[in-house]
Amino acid sequence: VKMAPAWQEVDHARAEKRCELVLSGPAISKRIEEADLDASVFSLSHLNFLEVSNTCLSTIPDGIARLVNLTRLVLSANQLAKLPADLGKLRKLKFLDVSRNRIEDLPVEISNLTELQSLIVAGNQLRSLPAEFSKLTRLIVLNFSNNQVEEFPSFLTESRFEFLTELVANNNRIEALPAKVAATLPSLKTLDVANNAVKLVPGEIGDCAKLKEIHLKENPLSDKRLKKLVEQCHHKQVLEYVKGHGPREAVAVQGQGKSGGAKKGGKKKGPASSTDLQEVLSTFEVLQLSPHSPVVVVTEAVQEVRPYIVCCIIRGVFLDRDSRLRKFLALQNKLHDTICVKRSEATIATHDLSKITGNVLYDAKDPDKLRLVPLGRKEKMSGRELYRQMTEEADALRKEKKRSTYPGIYKFLYLLKDKTLYPYVSDGAKVVMSFPPITNSEGTRISEETKDVFCEVTGSNLPFCKKVMDALLTESLRLGLGDEEVHQDEGSGEVVHRMAVEKVKVVDREGNLRVVYPSKTDLLCDGISVEQRPE
Repeated sequence: VKMAPAWQEVDHARAEKRCELVLSGPAISKRIEEADLDASVFSLSHLNFLEVSNTCLSTIPDGIARLVNLTRLVLSANQLAKLPADLGKLRKLKFLDVSRNRIEDLPVEISNLTELQSLIVAGNQLRSLPAEFSKLTRLIVLNFSNNQVEEFPSFLTESRFEFLTELVANNNRIEALPAKVAATLPSLKTLDVANNAVKLVPGEIGDCAKLKEIHLKENPLSDKRLKKLVEQCHHKQVLEYVKGHGPREAVAVQGQGKSGGAKKGGKKKGPASSTDLQEVLSTFEVLQLSPHSPVVVVTEAVQEVRPYIVCCIIRGVFLDRDSRLRKFLALQNKLHDTICVKRSEATIATHDLSKITGNVLYDAKDPDKLRLVPLGRKEKMSGRELYRQMTEEADALRKEKKRSTYPGIYKFLYLLKDKTLYPYVSDGAKVVMSFPPITNSEGTRISEETKDVFCEVTGSNLPFCKKVMDALLTESLRLGLGDEEVHQDEGSGEVVHRMAVEKVKVVDREGNLRVVYPSKTDLLCDGISVEQRPE
């Protein structure tokens, strides 16, 4: 292995005794290609968070076991074909993300990471997960989506995973779901096995007491009624149907004779429940691209900082009733804290469309030249001033709380550390609308008078940005943002919501299309229909 010269980022982290280090993007990738990863990074034994992502890194140099204090390790979007067994020595590790690599097998030594709470191995070439992972009983999130896994991992039925709430296994080749998960995964809230080869869903899955979301789309389900429910309805109705009609393991059932147990693969006969085919009540009305609405232009400069942006317009909102403005802002904070992982994975910004002039530009510039009036302030300040001010606030709070890392609200600051360019969104009048992931601008803030909301999501992963926008719009629909009056369904008495969402196009400087949102594959949410309004 060639020894790389010491990297400035590693030297800074050592000198300042930093607990977090992020090495990501084309510039880092070029250095790795020329001289390998700086192995001296493994001498930073005080680190508790290390990220090496979006590079050409194909092997991890010896020495990673020296990072004995690591609690979070992100090695996503590289070219790794395998992981070193020494990962199993990082006994304090709670979060491991090795998604979007070329890994074919996971080392069994990972099973020694008994403090692990999140294991993300999505987007690799895995055919199975080691049975030894039955020791990882503290897992809360397990994501092995977008692989080639053919069997549901046996270890999930051999140990009791008391804390596992989220199991994401979509886009694999799984043919069968085990009935035992009701007993071994008592806290499961989300089960995603969409786009697999599942034909039967055991009735026992419906017995999972806390299960709220089950994703089964794009499977060759043999039960046609279940298939229709999956395509149309709420998770709740799908789970009720599975519980009542799904095949169960052949065990004696109270009140039945010797043949009382339903045969494996058999169906429970009887009249359909009234909830089986409950009508979808809420609707997105998707409006096509309008020549009168902004087009978003993305520059090359922003590619190394925060490359992706997804936008759309919510038309005809009523923020002046039922405390909807407050609820809409609270929703964005909630999404920032949860799905956006304290803004580190994605950042949401919403603007009053009437305050935007012309087209929108997504660019990056020198921190001193970036000037804006941050949300809630009156004076213009530079990006560097604002970043420094927030860093000082975070340091003060960290010392006050006696922590080694920034507290939650400031966790995203590391994303801009040592960056020579800061990302920003501006309009045709060159007024800065947002400075992700830091703040929106005062100039385009929404109010109770706002009628049309321009929404943006920025991040380092396009599918994830779309996922966040899906969540923002779905929850906004349920808040009733587009409802002038409250409408109830005559049959069920449930409130019926409707909201208009207009597509927005993102292009590069030459006019080449980057993304249009929402496309026909977006906003596919259980219990909500999508109506495409023709041009």
